[in-house]
Amino acid sequence: MRAPARAFIVLATTAVVLFALASVAVAYDEPGGLSEHHKDADGVVHDCISCHMPDASGKTACNMCHWPRPTDVNTSVKGPHGSYSTATKRCDACHAVHDAGGTKLLPGATTTASCNACHDGTGGRGVYGAIMARTGTDPVVAGGMHAIDTTSVVPGGNFETGGSATMALTGVGGTLGCDDCHSPHDSQTVTGFPSERWRSSWRLNVITGFKSNKLLRQRPGDTTGTPVTEYGSDWCLACHKGRGGSSVAHNHPSESSATTSTPFTYANVARLASDDATSVTTTGTLAATNRGYLIPFPRTTQQGAHLPICQQCHEDSRNVGTLNENIGDATPFSITATDGLVPADNPRFQNFPHETLSFRLLVEAKPTYYDDDLCLNCHVGSQLN
Repeated sequence: MRAPARAFIVLATTAVVLFALASVAVAYDEPGGLSEHHKDADGVVHDCISCHMPDASGKTACNMCHWPRPTDVNTSVKGPHGSYSTATKRCDACHAVHDAGGTKLLPGATTTASCNACHDGTGGRGVYGAIMARTGTDPVVAGGMHAIDTTSVVPGGNFETGGSATMALTGVGGTLGCDDCHSPHDSQTVTGFPSERWRSSWRLNVITGFKSNKLLRQRPGDTTGTPVTEYGSDWCLACHKGRGGSSVAHNHPSESSATTSTPFTYANVARLASDDATSVTTTGTLAATNRGYLIPFPRTTQQGAHLPICQQCHEDSRNVGTLNENIGDATPFSITATDGLVPADNPRFQNFPHETLSFRLLVEAKPTYYDDDLCLNCHVGSQLN
């Protein structure tokens, strides 16, 4: 297999979001005219009431972006990215009627810059930039990433050959942009699924099993493609068409709608029943556990003839545990702080598929290569003839 020319060229996985590598965040027009950092030009906060005192309806200006908050595991937070009605004021969170910074009345000169107005990672508080801020290592050099406004070449994008393909995308100059994978208005998005991302001080999904669609488009990278309603291999293969099991190219088998009528998805895979050493599996989500990355052999009833999905090999870097024939011993999942603040957390960062320190966004790998440790999560000695 030929190695990609740059570290951000990755295999069998897609997605891009709100990105800021080393750029300065766009100043956001906060409610009440306050600056991005909630201070006026002289560095002093003069007016808290405009944001923090309830209006006649009992809501504050915070609701423009931070509402609704989930009250149960099935509630999806949309902020300004949906739930529009005659009673909401979400449109002007992102769009100015006059004197906007860029096209479509957005605050920034580009879509990426506009996304960075809120989702800026230069300080390590976003999906891009956190790894560099915490480790001093650039994922472009060591590891992998889906780089924004940089390339239009998709590795494995050619269904016939399995090689790279050039796609017409929405970023600067036709390159990959945030809204190639995400729908800013939450239109035609995938079904919500549990997630490991813990971005704020409120432990959303880690505690409650909170679900979000992450604004993922049903047609990533191609508005004319077949809609994908569930996040899983089919979502990745919408762009990386030559990496699936149905391609004429030789690939590691992967589960998708092309291989079975009932494919596993991120929200529903066979996984070990406990963190203790066990041969028993159940079905459930990959999120908030490392049990779904070890596949006992012989395969269990739940696994059956199912193939691994893309995300069982490509995810945030972590130690998944060990497999000894039909006994899997998963390493406990641990997220105790946001944005990689605690090095001992497993996984430390939750930035997939935007950036990682693991080669080609693999779940277990070194920064510049992967070894047998990854393969032995599924392939045991008695299986190797």
